[in-house]
Amino acid sequence: GGLMACPMSLQTLLEGWRDELPPTVAECVITGLSLDSRRVGGGEAFVAVQGARAHGTAFAQQAVQRGAVAVIHDGLGELADLGVPDVAVPELGRRLSSLGARFFHNPSEQLTVAGVTGTNGKTSTAHFIAQAWQRSSGDAGLIGTIGWGAMEALNPANMTTPDPIALQRMLSDCIDQGVEKVAMEVSSHALDQGRCDDVAFDAAVFTNLSRDHLDYHGTMEAYAAAKRRLFIDCHPRFAVVNQDDALGKDLIATIRNGTEVLSYGTNGSSELRGAVLAMDSGGMTLRLASPWGEGEVRSGLLGAFNLSNLLAAAGTLALLGLSWNRVMQEIELMHPVPGRMRCLGGERSQPVVVIDYAHTPDALRQALTALRAHLHGRLVCVFGCGGDRDAGKRPMMAAVAEELADQVVLTNDNPRNEDPAVIIADLLEGMARPERALVVEDRATAIRQAIHASREGDIVLWDSDLIKALRFQAGWSQTQLAEELGVRQQTVSEWETGVYQPSRHMCKFLMLIAEQAGFVYGVDKHT
Repeated sequence: GGLMACPMSLQTLLEGWRDELPPTVAECVITGLSLDSRRVGGGEAFVAVQGARAHGTAFAQQAVQRGAVAVIHDGLGELADLGVPDVAVPELGRRLSSLGARFFHNPSEQLTVAGVTGTNGKTSTAHFIAQAWQRSSGDAGLIGTIGWGAMEALNPANMTTPDPIALQRMLSDCIDQGVEKVAMEVSSHALDQGRCDDVAFDAAVFTNLSRDHLDYHGTMEAYAAAKRRLFIDCHPRFAVVNQDDALGKDLIATIRNGTEVLSYGTNGSSELRGAVLAMDSGGMTLRLASPWGEGEVRSGLLGAFNLSNLLAAAGTLALLGLSWNRVMQEIELMHPVPGRMRCLGGERSQPVVVIDYAHTPDALRQALTALRAHLHGRLVCVFGCGGDRDAGKRPMMAAVAEELADQVVLTNDNPRNEDPAVIIADLLEGMARPERALVVEDRATAIRQAIHASREGDIVLWDSDLIKALRFQAGWSQTQLAEELGVRQQTVSEWETGVYQPSRHMCKFLMLIAEQAGFVYGVDKHT
């Protein structure tokens, strides 16, 4: 962790947002801020606003018991007598980002920040940017689904974009850890809720828009409006926008007020263009043309869609100061994000197993199409859909799997409060020939059966979430697993929380499962 944030009086923190504060309140000094009553530390202020299920004031008592010395609220919740100063701030809900920025002294202004938004490609693009910064200057940070903090010591993440106060705290911690540049994933939810309002973005990147999170947003228009908040309301210095995408074209036409736009894509009119010249099981050869120069480059990544992510990262890196020669070198060095299109096996007459994280019909189509281009043989797809989420995409996912894979294996993927049988029925509904699908409710068994049924030259695609479930289903403790793998237990727990680890651990983990299924694996191509 970083240094303690400097203590601040409520008077200084709330300057201009409140009339005269009573002296006892004004002089109250706090050492931190938190929206989460379970994470409040001694000496900190608890910030209470309307949450998804209850008003934060319902948890104020708990926060005070944990050591909160003040409660800042919006005046709309029921508040019992707490024995510590409380202060109502009008419209606090939309000022959370400003509140965090004030307390932590505007950390984003001391950093180079690149924000990446879009349905698919956010995680990979942000990770590519951070990887390159880390290799070239050793001072990169990341905030996103993989983790947050300095690249060399990521902390596990629990959501894509943290709450507005936690986000400012993370940026501040990054500075304390010696980070100078941060790549950040920015979800639509976060933009919608104003979680990034007070982040000074040097570059804003838009990857694409497809059906996703519609259970949250309801309509594509709302989704598009959320994206505009990043490109227009946040006034980034640079915007890097995918011109192959309809919303991207629209954004390019609407971005104004001093933001310099760089368009990228595969069509001739983009300022940064790329084309795939050749693909094989070891990666692809690309041709790039940009305002800074052009050339051919070799990438070890799989899938033509990664060309788009690489272009987005390359444009951002070049605009933010990396020389074009260096950018070309970095493209060659990019390795995949943990859990994204990882290639295992394929040696000694084994099938190739590819692990991916495809949660939308588009992403699944992309993954399966990419694999078709790289490999020859049967393509087996193992997947399920989570419960309590946009059910409309289930039949669409199954239809894509049926169309592009030779064998579809349906299984459970985190049913939450739903009946797993209903989810599988929704999936089968999307298939023209549901009788050809293999339904195996237990995830571990599903993967074993898929591997069993495959031969040399075949590919098995499954979702990285499935892997997380396997440790629990196989019933191994972290300690057992660590011993089996010959790694520290911390490695196993980091690996499970999705923190970046070299893929050989992943590989050994899979070998164990595979051996239980009576199978032996080849080596991971990426190590």
